[in-house]
Amino acid sequence: MQVLSQWQLLQRDIVASWRQWPFWTHLGWQDVLRQYRRSFLGPTWIAINTAVFTAAFGWLGAQLFKQDAGTYISYFCLGNVFFGFMTSTFNDGCRTYMDASSFLKQAAYPKFCFVLRVVWRNLLLLAHQLPLIVVVLAFGGKLGGALWGWWLLGMLMCIACAVLVVALLGLICARYRDVPMMVSSLLQIAFFVTPVMWHAELLTSAKSQLLVTLNPLAAWLSLMRGPLLGQAAPASAWLVAGLTLLVLTGLCVLAYVLARKRITYWL
Repeated sequence: MQVLSQWQLLQRDIVASWRQWPFWTHLGWQDVLRQYRRSFLGPTWIAINTAVFTAAFGWLGAQLFKQDAGTYISYFCLGNVFFGFMTSTFNDGCRTYMDASSFLKQAAYPKFCFVLRVVWRNLLLLAHQLPLIVVVLAFGGKLGGALWGWWLLGMLMCIACAVLVVALLGLICARYRDVPMMVSSLLQIAFFVTPVMWHAELLTSAKSQLLVTLNPLAAWLSLMRGPLLGQAAPASAWLVAGLTLLVLTGLCVLAYVLARKRITYWL
């Protein structure tokens, strides 16, 4: 009987996870239904909360940053929605394997099924906010100028990075249970140092600009928000996102080759 290496087992896990898409898409859908069971509006509450927050801060932010209300509200709303998608995905990613312990302790499920489950669940929740995005773009006069092709490419790049981040966080947090709290705190700080509510051009010094240039969250946000506002993401954002994807791929492969077989024992 041939003994497979950990690298071969990882490849087999990824392929098997992708082929079992009905399994993880069903789990992700059930997660959403369970979270909003007995709620009249369900996930639409997310869009309502975002709409109220956008309206409340949008008008104030337009005054603070001395911008046209329609332009600023579009910028802030898209930034808030896409940054919220990233932070909720990463926070949920910390519990990827902890929430799947009942499955993994009973049978040898492919591990990446549960990584894809987390990303899929958050994409479903993001989809509930698309009508709000369309309304805000129409309000700001940006709907006709949206670059949908570039937006789709940017989304695919960000989703690929999100899968790798969730895979890494899920593995690390299965072993070290303090990490989820650290990640949550860091993401709260990241909201203020990433151009979600302010424009990167407001940073005048070269050192301050590095805060945006070297920030992967800022690059991913630029890829998702810029095209909808009619602005193709700058080459620097694509470069940072591409380099981040390569680094995450290397870290993910190394981590899973070394520790994939221990995940179930840590649960």
